[in-house]
Amino acid sequence: MSENNAFWSYAVAIYSNPAIEQLCLRLQNRYQLSVNDLLFALWLAHLGRQLPETLDDAGVREWRIKMLEPLRLLRYQLRQSRRSTAEEECYQRLKKAELAAEIVESGLLYDLRDRCPDVSGSAGDVNQLGYVNLCTAAGTDPVMTGDLQAHLQQLVEKAIGCGGN
Repeated sequence: MSENNAFWSYAVAIYSNPAIEQLCLRLQNRYQLSVNDLLFALWLAHLGRQLPETLDDAGVREWRIKMLEPLRLLRYQLRQSRRSTAEEECYQRLKKAELAAEIVESGLLYDLRDRCPDVSGSAGDVNQLGYVNLCTAAGTDPVMTGDLQAHLQQLVEKAIGCGGN
């Protein structure tokens, strides 16, 4: 697993756009979607690769469930109740630990890239591929319409608008 990889560099760059950060967090909080999965879907589109519905990402899921999500939950709980300087310091350390866990997760995702077919010659435009990849990551049908699909389409448009694809 490579923790210093092209996907992580892409994710950091694209997530630094406040509009993309806001959309990703809305999708995470409202639909329980992984920000790393969303950014991975966009990065794959950037490479001309399609995210397969059948991609076996058991290692990623296990890491997320056992390590990343518990850290995030602890951080969220402490964020609501921090009252002292010591609690604030603990909160900041949890934030750093959560980021470190996200970096590990990005390496696990990066290692899956070669199992995603290269469709650059046949996929049409990167916007459409990005949307299809996001729908796959979200477990939703790209043909359907609704709030989730609208948010995913906005995310693609913002990512392309800031040079992310």
